Amino acid sequence: MLHFGEYIEFSKEKRFGVIKLNRTHRSNAFTIDFLRDLRDAITYCQDAENIRGILLTNNGDSFSTGMDLDYIDGSDHAAVKQLEGTAADICKLIFNGKPAICAVNGRTMGEGVVFMICCDYRIATSNSFFQMPEIYSGIFPGTGCTILFTKIIGSPWTKRMLMFSERITPETAVKINLIDEIAESEGKLMKMALEKARFLSTKNQTVLNAIKLCSNHFIDKSYDDAYELEKQASAWYEFEDKQKFLKKFRKNFSK
Repeated sequence: MLHFGEYIEFSKEKRFGVIKLNRTHRSNAFTIDFLRDLRDAITYCQDAENIRGILLTNNGDSFSTGMDLDYIDGSDHAAVKQLEGTAADICKLIFNGKPAICAVNGRTMGEGVVFMICCDYRIATSNSFFQMPEIYSGIFPGTGCTILFTKIIGSPWTKRMLMFSERITPETAVKINLIDEIAESEGKLMKMALEKARFLSTKNQTVLNAIKLCSNHFIDKSYDDAYELEKQASAWYEFEDKQKFLKKFRKNFSK
């Protein structure tokens, strides 16, 4: 079994890399080392030809409560910048990479919400909740957070979560597109997530990845610019090396 640090359990199911957060004694809160290990696990999945997607989930009763503020000195700006940069790398890898499913059990706060919203399909148990508490500490929610939130849940709900730190129930989360489905129990959570993984793993991977990139990025482009990129995606079959095509196509969205 591959090893990605002390607090990540890694396995492969349904041709997906299953990354399970396992720092349960600290509610899966992130330190810089934990973030680096998570980035390494996600990078491995993106690069491995035998892996078709990522399933991000957790052990314990918290998906993640965000950054572990007991392990970082807020006055150490260099350390804070390094931490934020690593978290931003994770967001980019998930948002621009292979299909990603997030299966959330329990509290999801701060960077935990951000990593979740990067994923393409999000399922949470009925006892979960979602909150962005950074405003209480005077922390700007960076690492791509404001970009992703406005794209996916819109400006009004972005303000309610980031400016007012509203606590969001699973039912409200479905209504605002923060999550896609609610699971009645932890057992059903993984069953539902693996069913989605199984579906995606059996489909044309080049087409799936191209659809994901277009869906994630076209909202900011004019019709004409987006259509030129869509034509490139439609012509994927002209490339003998499909991985080379996807690598070239991704460059359109990395500027």
